[in-house]
Amino acid sequence: MRARRSSVVSAKFQVGGKCEAKDHYSGLKRRKLVVSKRRAEKVQNSSILKSFQKGVGMLQSFCKSLIVSFEKIVVLTLILSLMGVRAAFPAAGGVPGRPTPPPPPCISTGFLQEDDTSVGSYFCGVRNVGGTSHKVTVDFRDAGNLTDERNLSPITLAPGHGIVFDFPPHMGFTASDACVVTTDEGTTDALQDLAVVLQFGSPAGETEGKIFNSCAPSSGVSSPP
Repeated sequence: MRARRSSVVSAKFQVGGKCEAKDHYSGLKRRKLVVSKRRAEKVQNSSILKSFQKGVGMLQSFCKSLIVSFEKIVVLTLILSLMGVRAAFPAAGGVPGRPTPPPPPCISTGFLQEDDTSVGSYFCGVRNVGGTSHKVTVDFRDAGNLTDERNLSPITLAPGHGIVFDFPPHMGFTASDACVVTTDEGTTDALQDLAVVLQFGSPAGETEGKIFNSCAPSSGVSSPP
């Protein structure tokens, strides 16, 4: 009986030992599995972070290249615009880079046409009817806007004073001239103080001057035949 009980106890002990060993092995296995899962999650998170950082870097690089390209386009547009403006001024007869001012105002009479029977000269009378002195220039212009005669330097006209300039047409040349008057001020206010009349000797002719806000400069000096 004792021997049988001992065998039963020994058998129970062996079975219990196997169960405990089995439970211990299962516990280790579960721990390893948890550790492996945690490592896998860390690796996965690290990969996601690296991918995100790489994507952010690529986006930043793209934005920088886009900004640089936009700046290049703006600079190129400005250069082309400036080149177009600089090219436009010489074409218009102006100084490159500087706007061409408009021609100054003037007083101009109508044209008096002489014929084969004409005798005498053209007379351009300028009188200061205002209250301020003015320096005036008188220019006899033909129909081609060429100067036949003009005073070499401006003449000062005090209030109430006047002067008469004359121009005898060239021999053998049928003239058609007008009288153009300008002032040193270059303003219409100054021209309003002046009265201008163009006359011809024989046959008699007369035309009064009118103010023009902008008058073309002389195209040159005429050449007598």
